[in-house]
Amino acid sequence: MTYSILFSSHRLLKVLEAAAVVLLLLAVLYPSFGARWFGTLERRLKLIAQCRWKAVLLAAGFPLVVRFLMLAWYPPPPPQIHDEFSYLLQADTFAHGRVANPTPPFWEHFETEYTLLTPTYASQYQPAQGLVLAAGQVLLRHPWWGVFFSVGVMCGALCWALGFALPPAWALAGALGAGLQFGIFGLWMNSYFGGAVSATAGAMVFAAIMRMRRPGLVASASALAAAGIILLFATRPFEALLWIGVFAASVLWQRRSAAGLMLRSVAPAFMVVFLAGACALAWYNWRITGKPLVPPYLEYRNAYGTPQPYWWQGAIRVSNFRHEELKNNYKNQERLYDMRADPVAVVKAEKTRLAHFWRFFIGPFLSPALAFILFLRRDKRLRFWLLACIPFILDKVTYHAWYPAHSGPATILIVLVLVQCWRHMRVWQRERGTGLAMSRLMVAGLCLAIVFGNAGRAAEPLLPEARRAHLAPLWESLYPAKRLRDDVIARLERIPGSHLVFVKYAPGHCFCEEWVFNGADIRNQRIVFARVYTNESNVALANYLNKQNTWIIEPDLQPYMLARLDASNLAALTEREQARAAAQ
Repeated sequence: MTYSILFSSHRLLKVLEAAAVVLLLLAVLYPSFGARWFGTLERRLKLIAQCRWKAVLLAAGFPLVVRFLMLAWYPPPPPQIHDEFSYLLQADTFAHGRVANPTPPFWEHFETEYTLLTPTYASQYQPAQGLVLAAGQVLLRHPWWGVFFSVGVMCGALCWALGFALPPAWALAGALGAGLQFGIFGLWMNSYFGGAVSATAGAMVFAAIMRMRRPGLVASASALAAAGIILLFATRPFEALLWIGVFAASVLWQRRSAAGLMLRSVAPAFMVVFLAGACALAWYNWRITGKPLVPPYLEYRNAYGTPQPYWWQGAIRVSNFRHEELKNNYKNQERLYDMRADPVAVVKAEKTRLAHFWRFFIGPFLSPALAFILFLRRDKRLRFWLLACIPFILDKVTYHAWYPAHSGPATILIVLVLVQCWRHMRVWQRERGTGLAMSRLMVAGLCLAIVFGNAGRAAEPLLPEARRAHLAPLWESLYPAKRLRDDVIARLERIPGSHLVFVKYAPGHCFCEEWVFNGADIRNQRIVFARVYTNESNVALANYLNKQNTWIIEPDLQPYMLARLDASNLAALTEREQARAAAQ
């Protein structure tokens, strides 16, 4: 129930935790509370669940309708972090009908986080999320609409895939629960970082494995598995390898005679789809890096040392940087990678990642179900999937950072485990109805949290100023923090003409506050951000772009400084920068 683990409100979390405790007490003390209302709603949902496609459409449409109704209070979010700007560059590139852009002249001015400038100008990321954003940009004139619909597709895919392992009503319940917990206010809906696409791909592979157990569906299921794995390679390549291992293990899990027959049926359909997708991704790599087997991610990491690899891999060491901020990001990631040798630091980092995981995927209202996780050892049909979770867990505990997108491919497994725990909770103390009441009231809490976030934001402008200052921080995580870069862009957009903005950071500027992000067509872009570099290069860049207005922004000053430049003070600016560097 947070907008983002990066900007989450601890006050809001404490309010939701308190609400969960109150609802649990209500379930224990008054288990019959609201039984008639809940029973009526459950019967209607069960009727819908009997028709799989109705259930899928409800699961997909529910988060979309709720989020659409929230647009008046929570409009499409601005990008916040480096990765989002990189994905938006990728989307803009695709929207221009290109896979990559030529290296711009004087490219040293445009070096920035997670973006290649050579051998081409492109994002470092795999193409699937960029294609989703580009679809939103082209069809509906804003990349966020691609994010919006991708979350609906994800929830529909979860419902469809869970239907092969669970009763229809529980498959629908799991997908609706995912929508409530992380599909509406979650980072995947309210950023450009991605996660829903890889979650959909994981659901495709899961569904394919379950379908392969049915006679006559082996060939089509294996083609579906290949398509899901290719989509994973286009989002999260390492997790794609893990799903290949799970897929292979599922074939070998069958009886020996059945496994041999299945292998003969699987191989042709799987290989046709897989090879076609692999060729497409190799072509994508070649267009950007010039090497079919080297994806942009590895090309960027080898040049800038970020992100650092898994702890069981060798570190990437880089010594030459043109810009201090890129170097500082590398040094920070190098520090995080090197902490693997410190057991205390490792334990602290794992606790932090686990807390972030809990906040995104589980939260206060789904937590009571985890008390029944040991009951899963009785579920023989779930045993294979519990074992399948192990490589995904090891994948996350051996990396220096965690974001929800990293667990996107395993979302179907996370939801499956939560739903099965929920089923055990529901029948706990069946005679008294305590478990049934707990399951119902926790869902009610999830719904009330959505209502609370919307009602609070809608009422905020109507509150007296003194009271607003105390209440607004409760839902500060539900909309992004104000950024100076956005204010400066808005200011420049009110000034006629095009603009070139040289960004001059103060010593010690945090690499997390990067300004130099641009679109795919820098020369024709109305507002261009560039780094201060050398005297000759600064002047040459200004002459090449030939913008009507040239500026210098110093964001670290209090207050910040935005001033016009002409040819004379542009040269003087570089001389001052060189003098400062020499003094250091």
